[in-house]
Amino acid sequence: MLDLLPWLPLLLQGLLRTILLFAITAVLGSALGLFIGLGRLARQRTWRRISGLYVEIFRGVPLYINLFWLYFVFPSFGLSLSLWQAAIFGCTLTHAAYFAEYVRAAVLAVPSGQHDAARSLGLSRWQRFRHVILPQAVVALLPVIGSELVMLLKGTAIASLIGFSELTGEAHSVIVSTYQSVPVLLVVLCVYYVAAKAVVVSIALLERHNDPWTLRRERLLA
Repeated sequence: MLDLLPWLPLLLQGLLRTILLFAITAVLGSALGLFIGLGRLARQRTWRRISGLYVEIFRGVPLYINLFWLYFVFPSFGLSLSLWQAAIFGCTLTHAAYFAEYVRAAVLAVPSGQHDAARSLGLSRWQRFRHVILPQAVVALLPVIGSELVMLLKGTAIASLIGFSELTGEAHSVIVSTYQSVPVLLVVLCVYYVAAKAVVVSIALLERHNDPWTLRRERLLA
């Protein structure tokens, strides 16, 4: 295990790239997924079809295939992407497809009575969504967001297959140089577990903060 100490800076660099890739993809993918998810619920049939086609394509194609096309195939058509760009675009497009379905399900989970009540108050379509539907949808969305973010975190390891030097890619380099696969993979396993646990705990805190029953109980006890 001591032989791995000289390689720790390399693993830390890979970890930083993993965290950065995860953070960028989580923000961009969630924003795009929100847009696509609302498109699935749009009144216009064209938007629904386009959004539905996007979801079907990127949920049905493995992430590695997306990365492969972005980095190796697109240059044949005159569009060359760096490893960072390919990794970010590939992970974002896949994450957005899954997130869009979670958004659609969360919005549909809001009882129809809430829509009717908001409409009876004379609120516009945007006001109904902003002040009535969205807050309730977010509460329903938080549990599945945690699972999706954990899957996204683990999915970043696939980017190493196109040469992106994140944690898994750097770990492979260390294994090739030291022939100590078990200690290296044990370190990587522990790092991914701690990172995933941090994501789960963070989402759980957000759930507790946004749980209407918890908020009501805290107000009564205050």
